[in-house]
Amino acid sequence: MMTRVRSVVVVAAIAVTLASAGPALAGPADPALSAFSHLFALSTATTTRLSGMGGILTCINDDGFANPAFAGTLTDYHSVDRYSATHFDAGLKLKGEQSSIAIPLKDGKRGLQITGFRLKSDPAPPLGVIGAPAIGWDEWDLALHYGQWVSDAWLIGVGLSPTFHNSTDFRLPPFGQVAHFRTTADEGYRLGALHKLRAGGWLGVVYDKYHEDLTGFDPSGPRKERLSSEEIAIGISRPLNERVLAAVEWQQLTTKFDSTKVGDSGFRCGIEALMDTNWTARLGNNDGAFSMGLGYSDTNWTAQYAFIKNWNDDNVRPIFGGSKTHQAEFTYVW
Repeated sequence: MMTRVRSVVVVAAIAVTLASAGPALAGPADPALSAFSHLFALSTATTTRLSGMGGILTCINDDGFANPAFAGTLTDYHSVDRYSATHFDAGLKLKGEQSSIAIPLKDGKRGLQITGFRLKSDPAPPLGVIGAPAIGWDEWDLALHYGQWVSDAWLIGVGLSPTFHNSTDFRLPPFGQVAHFRTTADEGYRLGALHKLRAGGWLGVVYDKYHEDLTGFDPSGPRKERLSSEEIAIGISRPLNERVLAAVEWQQLTTKFDSTKVGDSGFRCGIEALMDTNWTARLGNNDGAFSMGLGYSDTNWTAQYAFIKNWNDDNVRPIFGGSKTHQAEFTYVW
C-alpha cells in the first residue's frame, strides 16, 4: 500500500485551477488536483477503531492494520468490511469502501493481509466559486501486506500495491467534461517495523516511497506528468492500565510534482477505554481534527464506529469547507 500525492500541493493547485476555470475555459485544470482524493483513500486509511483514536497508522495491532509488520502477529483468519462517508460544506461527498482478509502463514510468526479499496464521489464545485467546474474522483486499489518476526522483540513487514487506478474529472455545464486525468503507480512500496515494548504496547514505523504516471487532457490539450511522494510515520502505544490504551504518532510527508517539492507534518494522538467486557470508547486528534469512536466485540466478531470532524482541514477547508466523516466496520475472526 503506497502513499499518494497529497498535502499542500492540493491547495496551490486548486488556486491555479480556479483562476483558469471560468466559463471561457481560458486555461488548464491543474493535474495536481488528482492528489485530493488520496487524502481520504487507501494510502491514509487505517481501521475504524484507530480512526476514532486520531487515525493512528503505526503502533496499534488491529484487524485491517496499516503497518504491514503486524501481519507477523496473526494467529487467526479474519475478514474486515469498512464503509466511510465524508460530507463537505460545498456539497462534495466522498464514499469509501474497504475489505480485507488476513491469513496466518505460520501462527504468530508470519502472515499476509490482502486489502481492496474503492473511493467514489458525488462531484461538486469548490466552495463559493461561481462558474467553477464540478470536480469528482474515482479511485480503486489493491494492497498486499506481509510481515514476520525477526527476533523476540522485532517484526518487519513490506506492503505492495500491484493495482492502483485514480481518475479525476472536471465537468462544467453546458460543456460537460472539460478535463480528465488518470494516474497509475508504476513503482512503490511500504515498509513497516515494530518493536514490542517490555511495559506493553508497541513502537512502530512506516515508510512509503512511490512514483506515479499521470496522463489526460484539459482545454490546453493532452497532459503527461510524473509524480513522486515519500512518507515516514513514527508512533508509540502503551497501556496506561488494564482498561486504558494511549498512543501518539508523528508523520512527515514530502511530495514532488513537476520539479516542485513541498512537505507537511503533524501529530496524531488518541486514547481508548474499555467500558465493560464488550464495549470500548475512544477519543482522538488528527493534526487538529477531532475524532471519537465506539466499539462492540463478541467472541468471533466486532462492530466499530468512528466520527471525524474536519479531517485534513488545513488542506481541504479553503476548497470545499469543513467536513464530517462517519465510518463503520465489521470484522469476523475464525
